[in-house]
Amino acid sequence: MPALPEVRLKVKATGRHPWFYRKMIQKPASPLPAGSAVRVRDREGRLVGSGFYNPRAELALRLFADTAVADVEAHFREALRRALLLRERVLGLPARTDAFRLVHAEGDGFPGLVIDKLGDAIVAQVASLGMRKQLEPVGERLLAHYPGVRLVLLQDSEWAAREGMEPLPRSAPVRTTVKEHGISYAVEAGAGHKTGFFADQRDNRLLVRELARGRAVLDLCCNSGGFALNAAKGSAAKVLAADLDEAMVAATARNAKQNRLPVDARHGDAFDLLRDAEPGAHDLIVLDPPKWVANKEQLEDGLRRYADLNRLGFEKVARGGLVVTCSCSGSVSEERFVRMLTGAAALARRDVRVLWLRGAGADHPVALECPETRYLKVAVLQVR
Repeated sequence: MPALPEVRLKVKATGRHPWFYRKMIQKPASPLPAGSAVRVRDREGRLVGSGFYNPRAELALRLFADTAVADVEAHFREALRRALLLRERVLGLPARTDAFRLVHAEGDGFPGLVIDKLGDAIVAQVASLGMRKQLEPVGERLLAHYPGVRLVLLQDSEWAAREGMEPLPRSAPVRTTVKEHGISYAVEAGAGHKTGFFADQRDNRLLVRELARGRAVLDLCCNSGGFALNAAKGSAAKVLAADLDEAMVAATARNAKQNRLPVDARHGDAFDLLRDAEPGAHDLIVLDPPKWVANKEQLEDGLRRYADLNRLGFEKVARGGLVVTCSCSGSVSEERFVRMLTGAAALARRDVRVLWLRGAGADHPVALECPETRYLKVAVLQVR
């Protein structure tokens, strides 16, 4: 098998981060098709690894190995085998839930690709042109491993524009049911937010269940009601769940009815509901807003929105109550998130203590060389 074409960097590679921007890469002597798998050397000729090269994109090179890969398809076949082994044997997830992440992008060595198993559906969301070219063999391997599963393919529209990808035909959503911690959820895999279900919050939902006993719980930006349902399962005194998306409110109500759990699901804006809330009426508030910072250009505006929401939460929660607050924006580091919370607490004139700083479950492994893979931040706080 012929060696991969070679790309050289303009810089000396001193770290192991897998991303290189266009300005850091020498123009190849011969043009390469966008999305080509390439071997990479730095300015001094040292091997950096193998990756996908896309001169159309600002993020023009994404490494998938720190070696010179000879057979790209065989490489990803083995990478998928290891990813499945982690979820099934090491973490034992199929015995506890049928909703979990199979492939977590760079965290598993698949740049720009996430794959979730949701009941009898598997949803793949692709954000890189190079990885898109590997989807067919990956899909075939998944169908062989999970006979009868239905595949749904999504394309991240923002990244598709950045990568210069032609739009893919959108797959029809698949109606399925997932089970987690003794609660069943009706899911449209491939519809709604992300892949259709927030498997990343699994462990945090269970923690809320443990904390909710006897409390008045307010779950804002509730999506399909995961936190609210777990609070009710944990014997909360009362649970109010709200979302700006009417379809999600309806989904929450259906899930509550299906599980025979007392949850009041309402349509409403999180900011308005907090402004109108009576101070002290809730002693556990969950704030899980959508992705407000998609890139660095949105960072300051997004942080202001997070700060405003959390300030309101701190002002309205009962003394000694709990606030579980989240950010799924990968561009917001944990340090910036905590700094934002510190400022919001000061504006609310409330003393706030951190009980836990958490993230996604272990099926969303964080690559230390790529901190962006730790996109979910969850702070469990006591407000005095």
